Amino acid sequence: RILASIDHPSVISFKAAFIDAPTSSLCLVMEYADNGDVFQKITNYQKKETYIKEKKIWYVFIQIVRGLRAFHIRKILHRDMKSANIFLFQDMQAKLGDLNVSKIVKKGLSYTQTGTPYYASPEVWKDMPYDGKSDIWSLGCVLYEMCALVPPFRAYDMQGLYKKVVKGKYPRIPEHFSQEMATVIKFMLQSAPSYRPNCDQILSLPIIESLSKKFYPDEKI
Repeated sequence: RILASIDHPSVISFKAAFIDAPTSSLCLVMEYADNGDVFQKITNYQKKETYIKEKKIWYVFIQIVRGLRAFHIRKILHRDMKSANIFLFQDMQAKLGDLNVSKIVKKGLSYTQTGTPYYASPEVWKDMPYDGKSDIWSLGCVLYEMCALVPPFRAYDMQGLYKKVVKGKYPRIPEHFSQEMATVIKFMLQSAPSYRPNCDQILSLPIIESLSKKFYPDEKI
């Protein structure tokens, strides 16, 4: 129902649903992304020992912020933002998908611990109430990963990962990436949710507005 309620060019579209009689399973028919997902791309670049071009990263990122905004204005939390849930098409169009743990928040905050540990926000790790700013943290982790080809917070066990995430300190992205890229990542990876931007604030950043005009020259502002 959540997926069917969102019709946005940066969100994987829902086509149909049916019950598979032999297994009584609910089956969803989704839009087909013919170029895999961002996690697959990152894995390929790791094997090639080269980095994704910054322009491509910005292009994907802006689309996903727009897609995430479509969730948040409907008071829907994605709750599992990660590179494997960003789907790609041959023209590098990117769409946000996999809404297995999405939730409509009626009272503004949610408490359930969900998502993937590498991308989970400090408030989720600490079992605190969270809102859309938790998705923003996760998106910051994804943006970092597209640049560095590894997540910003890594450890050998869950306790170690918890400590790193809560501290919010991570290595800088490779030096050849712009200061603007590093700044946007830092803006999203703030330990305190109140300091993180929302989707509209990200889209209104000068670097994002400038790139959006280049990427979408025919779009009315």
